[in-house]
Amino acid sequence: MDTRDAKQTSAHPAFNGQNNSQQKPVNSGARKSGVHQSGVQKIVISVLLLLASAVIFILPKGVTEPWVNYSAQTENTPVKPTASTVSPSTAAEKTKYRQDSQTLLAQIIAYRDRLQETRVELWGDFEYKQALLQIERGDQQYQYGEYAESVASYQSALDQLSVLESSGKSILSEAIANTASAIEETVLSTATTAIELASAMAPGNKQVQQLSQRVANLPQLIEAMQQGDKFSARSQLSAAKQAFNEAVKLDPEHKQAAAALAKTNQQITEQRFRGFMSEGFSALDKDNFVDAKAAFNRAATVYTDHPAIAQALALLETRRSQLWVTSNMARAAEFVAQEKWQRANTVYQKLLLADSTLTDVKVKQIPVAVRADLDQRIKAIIEDPLALSASSQFRKAQQALQDASGISTPGPILKQQIATLRETLKASQTPVEIALTSNSNTEVTLFRIVKLGTFEKTSVALKPGRYIAAGTRSGYRDVRIEFTVTGQGFDAPITISCNEAI
Repeated sequence: MDTRDAKQTSAHPAFNGQNNSQQKPVNSGARKSGVHQSGVQKIVISVLLLLASAVIFILPKGVTEPWVNYSAQTENTPVKPTASTVSPSTAAEKTKYRQDSQTLLAQIIAYRDRLQETRVELWGDFEYKQALLQIERGDQQYQYGEYAESVASYQSALDQLSVLESSGKSILSEAIANTASAIEETVLSTATTAIELASAMAPGNKQVQQLSQRVANLPQLIEAMQQGDKFSARSQLSAAKQAFNEAVKLDPEHKQAAAALAKTNQQITEQRFRGFMSEGFSALDKDNFVDAKAAFNRAATVYTDHPAIAQALALLETRRSQLWVTSNMARAAEFVAQEKWQRANTVYQKLLLADSTLTDVKVKQIPVAVRADLDQRIKAIIEDPLALSASSQFRKAQQALQDASGISTPGPILKQQIATLRETLKASQTPVEIALTSNSNTEVTLFRIVKLGTFEKTSVALKPGRYIAAGTRSGYRDVRIEFTVTGQGFDAPITISCNEAI
């Protein structure tokens, strides 16, 4: 090893196998021996210096010829390097090994730091120390210039640290899983041991932090679960719910606590359901249909599609159906007697909608529906007599009068309708004289009736109805007049005149 190699190895950044902090203190006897040896060394050095001076200054004068006679042949022969001479390839090889060592050491340091952060001494102390011994071995090889061997040692240590780091990840995952499982099974000792290891290995891990908090709450959770089980066994469901709810608040992720709370809520729900159903059947036994249905409907808010609700409501409907039908049949008969055909028909329709198999209702509903239709037609004609100006509407009114007159036993209301309808039909066909005025320059047309041309005053006989008169004049804006003729006529003439120039 040359002087440069010695200097480089003495400053190597690797793990030094000899730890200065671990050297034993020197005793007083050793110190005295050291002083004596120091004096002897000074004498030896002085002698050596004298010999060196003699070699340098005296020996050259005494040598008259070279130690080796060089001939022409020896002068032309290449001189072989001595054993102490280092070839460029060897130096390059050593430099390459040193660079490889530095690269490996940088990776080793990174692994070492990460493993120390995970408290490797707690879970992989033996393997870690083995890797450190391998590194120390590489350091010693490096210091002796055995670079290739040191590279192999460093690589072996690096491989061990890599395997150890992978193992640490598995151990951490297992500790996390064991913690979660122990929490769920409410095994406090196991959960505590597992989370302590996980927290030491990865204190900044969010999952570990969450599990640590869950483990901290585990004693209270276990107590709350025990209280809940005790109340549940006594059928004290409200108290059990409160206890299980407290457990869920302590650890919302605890499946067992959530399941116990859900089960208790289900039991409370079923208890409420049975209570509502019991109220309903009690009211039904007293023919109190309103209260019975209300109770069954409250039960339906608990279990919407429970088959017992449908059965109870069906029983309720069956038991009150006859009373309801009888009552509505009486109401419909009363409306018929009062000639309130529309209302009677509505009652019958309601009954048939509830039960289409009611034959008696079907039989009575047919003539009522006919009378209801006739009553509606007559009322529509009387309420809008002007519509009779259209021939189609007039024919419909005549048919309605004929149908009404054909009823053998009309009631007082129908008799009055027949009389009013006759008068309305007669009035609709009686013309009324209507006076019109213009300016003698406007062409006047009575739509769908007649073209009146230009005039100053005129009159036309019109049946009751709605009419439109239009006036046109070259150079002037058209006019349009709408008017309605009734049996009363008009007090003043209607003026149709174009007076606004364009």
